[in-house]
Amino acid sequence: MQNYNKKSDFARIIAQKSVPLHSKTKISETMTQEQEEQLVRLLKGLDISDVLKVASNHGNRYNRRILKFFRWFCKWVPVFIMCVHTYGMLEFAHHPREMIIPIRGNTACYMFIYLMVYIMPMIIILASRFFFLCWKYRIPFLYYFGVNAIHIVHGSIFTTNSMIMSHYALFVMTAVIYVYAYSDIFLNTCIGRKFFK
Repeated sequence: MQNYNKKSDFARIIAQKSVPLHSKTKISETMTQEQEEQLVRLLKGLDISDVLKVASNHGNRYNRRILKFFRWFCKWVPVFIMCVHTYGMLEFAHHPREMIIPIRGNTACYMFIYLMVYIMPMIIILASRFFFLCWKYRIPFLYYFGVNAIHIVHGSIFTTNSMIMSHYALFVMTAVIYVYAYSDIFLNTCIGRKFFK
C-alpha cells in the first residue's frame, strides 16, 4: 500500500512538473529545493522500472512517446537482429568460400564491424532492465552470448566455414527455448487444456 502511495504521489509530481517541449528551461530550474527533496523521498525504495512506468504513463506527451519507443525498441530490435543474423548464417552455409579474406591493414575495420555486429546488440540488455521486460524478450541475448562464445572457441573474430555447425547447434537451442517459452500459450487454449489437463 505504501509503495502504491509513493507511485501515485510520484505521478502527481511528474504531471505537475512536466516541462513543455518548446520550453528551454532546465528541469532542475523548474523545481524548488523542497520539491526536489520530496521527489527524492518518494523515489527511495522504488525500482527504476517503476519510475519509468509512472513517467511513461503520466509525463508529458513527448516523454511518453520517447519512453514507449524505447520500450518497443528493447522488445523487438534484438529479435530482428537475431533473425537477420540467423538468415545470414543460413545463406552463408550454402557457399563453399569463406565470408572474408583477412588483410592485416584492415584490422581496425574488422574490429569495428565485430563491435557493431556482435557486442553493441548486447548493450540493449542493460536498457531492457529499465522496463523490466520478462525473460521471453531476453532470449535473443542468449543467442548473442552463444554467437560470441562460438567466435571465442574458434579463436577468430571472422565468421568462417568451421563455425557453421556450431551455429546450427545454437539455432536449435534457441528454437527449443522459444518453444518452451511460448508453450504456455498453447496449454491455455481449449486444445491444450483437453490434452494436458
